[in-house]
Amino acid sequence: MPSRTKWANLFALLIVASLILSACATPIVETKIVEEKVEVVVTATPEPEATEPPLAAIAPEFKNADTYVIITGAGEQETMDPAWMYDTASSSLSGNIYEGLVWFDRERTDAYIPALATDWEINEAGDVWVFNIRQGIKFHLGGALEPHDVAYTTHRAMLQGRIDGPHWMTYEAFFGPDLSMASITDFAAAYIGKESFDDLTDDELVEVCEAVKASVVADDEAGTVTYNLYAPTPWFLALMAQNFLGGIADMEWMVENGAWDGDCTTWQNWADPPAEESILFDQANGTGPYMLDHWTPGEETVMVAFEDYWRTEPMWEGGPSGPASIKRVVVQNINEWGTRLAMFEAGDADYIYVPAQYRPQLEPYYKTMCYEDESCDESNPEGYILVYRDLPRPAITPAQFNWQINIEGGNPYVGSGKTDGNGIPSDFFSDGHIRKAFNYCFDFETMIVDALSGEGVQAQGPIPAGMMGYREGEAPINHYDLAKCEEEFKLADVDKDGIPAGEDEEGDVWSGGFYLQLAYNTGNDTRRLASEILKAGIESVNPRFNVGVVGMPWPVLLNSRRQGKLPIYVGGWLEDYHDPHNWVHPFLHSQGAYGRIVNVPEEMAAELDGMIVEGATYTTVEERRPVYEALQLTAQEEAINIWMYQQLARYHLQPWIKGFYYNPAYGQPPYSWIYALSKEAP
Repeated sequence: MPSRTKWANLFALLIVASLILSACATPIVETKIVEEKVEVVVTATPEPEATEPPLAAIAPEFKNADTYVIITGAGEQETMDPAWMYDTASSSLSGNIYEGLVWFDRERTDAYIPALATDWEINEAGDVWVFNIRQGIKFHLGGALEPHDVAYTTHRAMLQGRIDGPHWMTYEAFFGPDLSMASITDFAAAYIGKESFDDLTDDELVEVCEAVKASVVADDEAGTVTYNLYAPTPWFLALMAQNFLGGIADMEWMVENGAWDGDCTTWQNWADPPAEESILFDQANGTGPYMLDHWTPGEETVMVAFEDYWRTEPMWEGGPSGPASIKRVVVQNINEWGTRLAMFEAGDADYIYVPAQYRPQLEPYYKTMCYEDESCDESNPEGYILVYRDLPRPAITPAQFNWQINIEGGNPYVGSGKTDGNGIPSDFFSDGHIRKAFNYCFDFETMIVDALSGEGVQAQGPIPAGMMGYREGEAPINHYDLAKCEEEFKLADVDKDGIPAGEDEEGDVWSGGFYLQLAYNTGNDTRRLASEILKAGIESVNPRFNVGVVGMPWPVLLNSRRQGKLPIYVGGWLEDYHDPHNWVHPFLHSQGAYGRIVNVPEEMAAELDGMIVEGATYTTVEERRPVYEALQLTAQEEAINIWMYQQLARYHLQPWIKGFYYNPAYGQPPYSWIYALSKEAP
C-alpha cells in the first residue's frame, strides 16, 4: 500500500514526465496573411485528450434459479448452537433456522412483531412479561412446540453459559447488573457469594439452577411463558429477538440426543462447554423457514426450505408468507478476493463479501444504487450490480490490547516472553506509555482513506458517534504522531526497574527492541490493512521493533482470544441493542466479552465496573449521560485499546435478488433473514 510520501513522489514524477513530453512535442507551423503582410505563427501540437480505457463488458449469467449462493470471506461460523454463539458469522445463519417469540418489524430496530408468541402482556411495574405461545407449530424434525420448550431453551442457555458468551445480558436482565457475569461459572459463584465455582456445594448448585428456573416459568395448560425480570428492562424485546435468547429448541429432541434433561442436580455437567461439545454444534432442529441440510467445516453450509413452515399471513404489508421462496441456500467462505469477484462476475455467486478497499473496483459496474431510505438510482446501463450503500453500521473496530497475556504452557504470539528484541513480557501492555505509543503510531487518516475508501471515521472510544455518551464536538484524543510515539516508547518502563526506557542503558524496550504477533481474521482484508498500517508506524520509529501480522481463521482467532493468548488483535463489535450500556460493558467491564481479556488492574476494574453499573441503574438521560461521557473519556486517556474506526456499510447483490432491506440489527443483512428474499430471472 503506497504511503503519503510514495504517493507524493509518484505525483512529482508524473509532473516532470508531462513537462518532458510537452517540450518534445512536434510544433505546427501555420502561415497567415494579416493586412497584406505575411506572418508565420508557430503553435504547439495540441495534447490528445485523455481517454479512459473502455469498460470491460460484464454480464453475469443467471444460474441455479432455486438457490441463493452466498460467498463470505472473513470466516465461517463457530457453531450452530444459538445459545453458544456470539459472533455474526454464526448468528446470521442460525437466525434462518431458529425463531424466538418476537422478531424485528422489517427494517426497524425499535419495533417488534409476534413470531412464536401470538401476543404478550406486561405488568404495571414492567418487570413481568407473559407471552401466549402460538399453537400448531412444528419443529423441523417433527416435535410440537409447547411452552415448556420455550422455558427449557432459556434455562439451558443460562446454565450452559459459556465464557465470553452473550448471557451476561441474560443474567443481568433476570438477576441485576451486579451479576452480569462472563460465564455461568462466574455467575453461579457470584450468586452464591463464593470466590470460585469449584467451591460450590451440591446444594448450592441446585440453588443456582432453581433460581434460573424461577426466572422463566412455563404453563403448558395455559399456553403461556412468564419472564420474571430483575427490573424493567427497556431492551428486553431486543434480547428476545436475538438467537441466544430466542432460538427455541425442542426439549424432548434435545434430551433424546444427549442434552441436559432439566434436572437441577446435574446441570453442571453441561456448564461452559467448548463449542464442539454442544449437541447443536453441527446439527439443528428449529421452527424457522430453513432447515440445516449440512455443515462441512471449511467447505460449505447448506440450508433448505422448510416446506411445512407455519406462517400463513404476511409478516408485514407486502411481506413473505408460506414456505420460503428460495428453496436452497449455499454458504461458502472464500478468503481470496479475486476468487470471490470472479464468481460474482460469472453469476456463480448471488452475494459476495466486499471489504471496503475493493469497492472502487466494483463502482463502475453499479447499475442500481439504493440507500437506507430504500430510494434507488438506476443510471448506468453498462452496470449489473445492485448495491445498497452509505448504510450506518452500529459497529466499531479497535485493536484490542491484552494487559496480562496468558503465557501458561507457552505462547508463540509473544516470542521469547522477554524484552530482548525477540519477544515481549506478559505484562507488556500494562505500561500506559506502551499503549499510548501504539496509538500515536497508528495512522488513522490512512486507515480511513485507503482501507475504508474514505467511508468511515476514527472512533472516539467504545461508544459510537451519535449515541448518548459520545463526546460531541470533541476530536478523539489519540491521533497519528510519530514524534509522540517515540517519546512514549522512551518513557516506558517495561522491565519495571524504575528507569525510563530512553535512559535505560542496561536494556529496555527502546534499546532492546521487541517482537510480537498482531492477529486479525483471515479474509478480512480491511482488518489486515489496519494491522499493516499499525505495523508500519511502529517499525518506522525504531528498527529494533518487529510486529508480525498474522491472519487466523475466525474460529481459531476467537478461541485464542478467549484463552487470553493474543497480545493484540484487530476485531469488531456489533451492538446487541441500541444503548451505550451495550458498548461499555462488552469493552470495559471486567466481565465483558472483550473487557475480560483486556485484564485491567483490579483497582481500575473496580472503578470501571462501578461506573458501568451506575449508568445501567439510572433511568434518565440527564443521569446517564455524564456517566457514559466519563467512561468514553477514560477509555481514551488510558489508551485501553486503539479505537480505530467506524465505517459505513455496503452490500453487493446480483440484480435478480429481490426483497432486500437494511436492518442494522442483523448480523449480516444480506443473509440474516433470507425468508424475505426471492430470486427472479431477468
